Amino acid sequence: MTVRHIGSACWRTIAVVALSAVIIAMGAGTANAKPSVKEYENQIEKQNSDLEGVVEDYNSITEDLKHTKHKIHVLEKKLHPYKVKLDKLYDQAEPIVDAAYETRGMGDTTAILDAGSPDIFVAKISSLDGIVASDSGVIGKLSHAAKKYQDAKDTLDDLKAEQSDKEASLKSKKKKITEAMDRLQDKRKEAFRDDARSRGENIDYVPDYVPGDRGKVVRFALDQRGKPYVWAAAGPGSYDCSGLVLAAMRQVGISLPHSARQQYGMATHISRAELQPGDAVFYNGLQHVALYIGDDYVVHAPNSGETVRIDRLDQAGMSYYGAGRFIN
Repeated sequence: MTVRHIGSACWRTIAVVALSAVIIAMGAGTANAKPSVKEYENQIEKQNSDLEGVVEDYNSITEDLKHTKHKIHVLEKKLHPYKVKLDKLYDQAEPIVDAAYETRGMGDTTAILDAGSPDIFVAKISSLDGIVASDSGVIGKLSHAAKKYQDAKDTLDDLKAEQSDKEASLKSKKKKITEAMDRLQDKRKEAFRDDARSRGENIDYVPDYVPGDRGKVVRFALDQRGKPYVWAAAGPGSYDCSGLVLAAMRQVGISLPHSARQQYGMATHISRAELQPGDAVFYNGLQHVALYIGDDYVVHAPNSGETVRIDRLDQAGMSYYGAGRFIN
């Protein structure tokens, strides 16, 4: 039997090929990896920042447009009496124009009288000011005053059109950003459920990502899911009901007492309809408190022998007592 020795150059070639295959496989795995919950949240934060700028610009241009429309309305009211007088003069002008035609050899009087509107009539008859001043000097005065207001109105009409275009453009941008955020919210929820399933947890409800301080409070409380209820505990390994709310609010620099009753006393009391993510919900004659996360769901530390979990608002305590707000 003949044994063939493979040269060192050949071994190097095989090694390079094998290493390349590993790198390609790793690259393919990375390329196919879905973004994490955190990555989606970062994208939502970026979109929300862009949206805030667009909304501010939209609100500003809407206010500007409102003021412009008001100015146009005021000018139109001022312009109206002049238009009424010009309408009457339009009807009375025929003998004046005829006289000018007969004595001064003016052009086609019909073309002037059939101008089609008082505004056009004023423009055409202005050429008669010097000629017919002895007959109707008031025409020049009225046409001058009307033109002054009409010029101002024309300027405002142009401004209104420009502002309306900006408003429409910003509205379109707002719609696109909002739609993009909705898609990211859906993808984040899917990633959130995948992450929970990987830990053996089945979640029916995933709240929307909420930017800002309210979101920080909600996300902290949600991250404590699965940790046991322990009386008088406020983390990091276990919680009771008021201890969870206390620890969550601490994330945004709000200090609360370790008592549901005292927390209610410190809160701004709000109606159930006013609840927003990050608000507190109180139960059982102020013996229990939970944190609202949206869509009639709360996260809370229920009682001894259970763990921090998500429940429907009406299932988190025996009887709803009230709601309170710590984050304005």
